[in-house]
Amino acid sequence: MSPRGEDSSSFINTIIGHGSTVRGEITVQGFVRVDGDLMGTLTTEGRVLVSPSGRIKGKILGRDLVIGGVIKGDVYATERILLLSSSLVIGNLHAPRVIIEQGSLVEGYCCFTPRIREEGVLHHQVQKSYTLNFQRPLAPVPLTHG
Repeated sequence: MSPRGEDSSSFINTIIGHGSTVRGEITVQGFVRVDGDLMGTLTTEGRVLVSPSGRIKGKILGRDLVIGGVIKGDVYATERILLLSSSLVIGNLHAPRVIIEQGSLVEGYCCFTPRIREEGVLHHQVQKSYTLNFQRPLAPVPLTHG
C-alpha cells in the first residue's frame, strides 16, 4: 500500500507501448500494461492488462489478468483471469476464477483451483494428462421414460 492507503497495483507503472517489441524475462512490481509485443515471461504480483493491440508469446504470471489481445502461452493468476471479447489465447488458463466474454477464442484448457491462490503461481504444477481409475466397475444407469 502507498502512504495514502492506495493499492499500488491500481496505477500503471510498467508499459510496453504500441509498436514496441520486448524479448526476455520481465519481473515487475505493480500494474503492467502491454500494448505492444512481448516474447518471453511476464511475472508480477500485481495486475496485467493486455490491450487489444497487445501480443504475448510466452508465460504470464500475475494476480489479476485482463486480456484483450493475443496470447500464445500459459496464463496463471492468483485471483482471476478476464478474457475480453477481443482476446485470443492459445494456451492454458490457471486461476481460482476465469471470466470469458462472448467472442473470446481459447485453445487450451482451463484449470479453476483455489490452490493457485494458496500455493502461488510459481509452485503450481501443470499436469499434462489425467487418468481416471475406478476401484470397482460402474453399475449401469437404468434408463427411464417418463
